[in-house]
Amino acid sequence: MKNNAELIFFSKWLKSPLRVASVIPSSAQLARAMASALPQREGLVVELGGGTGPITHALLQAGVNPGRLVVIERDSHFCRHLTRRFPGITVLRGDALHMAALVEGLSSDTPTRAVVSGLPMLSMPADIQRQLLQQAMHLTHGKGPLIQFSYSLASPLRRSVEKELGLIPRCVAHVWRNVPPAKVWTFESAAACSPYLEERIEATAS
Repeated sequence: MKNNAELIFFSKWLKSPLRVASVIPSSAQLARAMASALPQREGLVVELGGGTGPITHALLQAGVNPGRLVVIERDSHFCRHLTRRFPGITVLRGDALHMAALVEGLSSDTPTRAVVSGLPMLSMPADIQRQLLQQAMHLTHGKGPLIQFSYSLASPLRRSVEKELGLIPRCVAHVWRNVPPAKVWTFESAAACSPYLEERIEATAS
């Protein structure tokens, strides 16, 4: 399965290198670090850009109920792969920019617990970043977090977007064994953060 998944991912990267974040899928270490950033509350978990499923797998291994996991993926081949690999989850084919409309009705009165992004956020222009974060905050009823990985030393979000939306960025993990090394970031509304969350949390994934 692993080799097959990597072959699918690599073929997609060859066709659209600017639309796929890396030449290989995220490592298991990076995926686990992202899953560990989930808040301890009820609600759906929405994953953006499931790809071949390393982050999906880590979320399920972290205890997310398959019936409460929604993966939004625009590539039809990845959608079929995810559906076969993870029976019980909800795979929605569509653009992450329409996540609010896609998820509407699935969460009923319960806000989304977190939005977990495998998208290449760093390469996106400010207006696209803004749309994604606005919808993520809408789904989580203004709380967040959006959990995002990045290969950059600094936050993958543009400062203008963070300031405009009143978001607090935090680097919550350094994953040195990923290729290339990566960081995991969370973005939450400043108004929704409780005092203990004001401390910077740094974890090293082994």
